[in-house]
Amino acid sequence: EIEKTIKQLTEMNVKETVEDKKIEKDDKVEVDFEVSIAKVVIEGGKSIKYPIIIGEGRMIPGFEEQIMGLKANDEKEFELKFPDKYFNKDLAGKKADFKVKIINVYKREISEINDELAKQMGFESLEKLEKQLEENIKTDKKGKEEQRWEREVIEHIVKKSKVDELPESLIHNETHKMIHELEGNIQQQGMDMAGYLKSIKKTKEDLEKDFKPQAKERIKAALVLRQISQEEKIDIDDKEVKEYIDKQKEIYKDNKEAMKNLEDEGYKIHVMNILANKKVVDFIKSKIK
Repeated sequence: EIEKTIKQLTEMNVKETVEDKKIEKDDKVEVDFEVSIAKVVIEGGKSIKYPIIIGEGRMIPGFEEQIMGLKANDEKEFELKFPDKYFNKDLAGKKADFKVKIINVYKREISEINDELAKQMGFESLEKLEKQLEENIKTDKKGKEEQRWEREVIEHIVKKSKVDELPESLIHNETHKMIHELEGNIQQQGMDMAGYLKSIKKTKEDLEKDFKPQAKERIKAALVLRQISQEEKIDIDDKEVKEYIDKQKEIYKDNKEAMKNLEDEGYKIHVMNILANKKVVDFIKSKIK
């Protein structure tokens, strides 16, 4: 895992130069391509200046081999078969015609993994860099395991609890909240909701139907945690809320919009809920043998 992370760091610092050369392994190429079946271009089967690193195998088997040895401005047409276990079942096992034009060929110079690389990253030596990466990976794994355990703890306590029939309006609101969260994540990745729905071949109504069972579980969890906090008198005081928000202010001190949101009364209520839930979960965990 440390080696993989270091390789990713070298990839981030790779030097790329456009050259008038034939495509070889480890080169980066930009290609225009068109993929069609029975002379009809498939959905998402057309791209301009699409980047490919030769040797990574991100295209379907045989694609890289077909363009090896070509140069900028070369064009080629060939036929390939999509794998039988391709993620898009509509294309799996089918033969397709490819039209490709090479736009640019880049020679890539990747830094050697040595002390010099570590110094470029701000460390005294490769050993010090590896030690820091080891700590980072451990911290990340520990955090993920803690989250996994907390999810299991909440799921277990919800299963043991009796919850009355949930109002449909509550389920509706939670479902739409989940869709809104998804939309935010999609936008952060540079996509829009319409494009995302098209890519998964679903409508917004389909998403609502898919999210409904999960929305019910989220509501039940919130109700159960709140009930436990009331019965066990687990409270959050203003000092705890202030300390949490002050830490957030330190992180976002250069972001005016974020700083404004941190002062919002609604955000303070949100923080109270976060801290209260954490206290309740910690309380439940303390009872597990």
